[in-house]
Amino acid sequence: MNRTLARIVLISAGLIWGIGFVVNKVILDFGWTASELLFVRFFTATIAIFIIYWKRIIKTNAETINWGLFLGIFLYFGFYFQTWGLANTTPSHNALITAGYIVLMPLIIFVFERKHVHIKTIMAGFVTLIGIALITVDFNSLESGINFGDILTFIGTFFYALHIFFLGKKAKQVDLFVLMAFQLLLFSIIAFFVMIMKDGLPPIDLTNLESSMYFLLAIVIGFFASFVAFIFQSIGQKNTNETEAAILISTEGLFGPIFAIMFYGDDFNLYILFGMIFVFGGIILSEIDLGIFTKPSHSND
Repeated sequence: MNRTLARIVLISAGLIWGIGFVVNKVILDFGWTASELLFVRFFTATIAIFIIYWKRIIKTNAETINWGLFLGIFLYFGFYFQTWGLANTTPSHNALITAGYIVLMPLIIFVFERKHVHIKTIMAGFVTLIGIALITVDFNSLESGINFGDILTFIGTFFYALHIFFLGKKAKQVDLFVLMAFQLLLFSIIAFFVMIMKDGLPPIDLTNLESSMYFLLAIVIGFFASFVAFIFQSIGQKNTNETEAAILISTEGLFGPIFAIMFYGDDFNLYILFGMIFVFGGIILSEIDLGIFTKPSHSND
């Protein structure tokens, strides 16, 4: 896969997750808890990937299994602390701090690799983050100061950033489908025990049409948002760098509000419009070669 296609795949993952925001909200509004929805989503994804790629999985080695389980820990705790943080802070703070993995990536790369990220990529990350802030933050009700929920959300963001970093490294070295399979497996196991301890089984009544429809919706979003989109992320990261990948998949913060406006009745305003412009600007900045503007022109004189 060439790098251009990898970028399209990563943005496609952001698109699917953006749709997922709306679907998740609809299911939660029906009465499901976050832990119930997480388990059904990721258990569906786990079943799908083991069925589709079982021949690869049975031929795998211990290194791939161990790395998959290792990455699954970061993936789960990213979701866990983000959800816990949301219960203790505003949705605006939660969404903005979560998108902070964009600006954490250069620091993580430097710590683990002692390698500096190009200034253009850092600038693109900040421009994208500004756009996400304009889209997600309710400036009329923005609270001042840092609270407990903000700290929890930042911990989740840190786990997300580490997941993106390590996934980008290992996806280039091992079978990425098997790697993802064991990430999803560990996530499902942890999610199951957390769900049982906190909330019990999901409110599924197969004799009730409405309840069955929401259960089916949870399975569908599990297949696309927790299986297909994460496969897209893995494939994309195998063919690009971690910082660029973080910028491109952060488009979920752009697509989510767009689909919420289209299908959930959220309001459209100028903040969202300018936020969209900044996000697209950040993506374009991350992709263009600024050297073309500094190369000396050749005259025919």
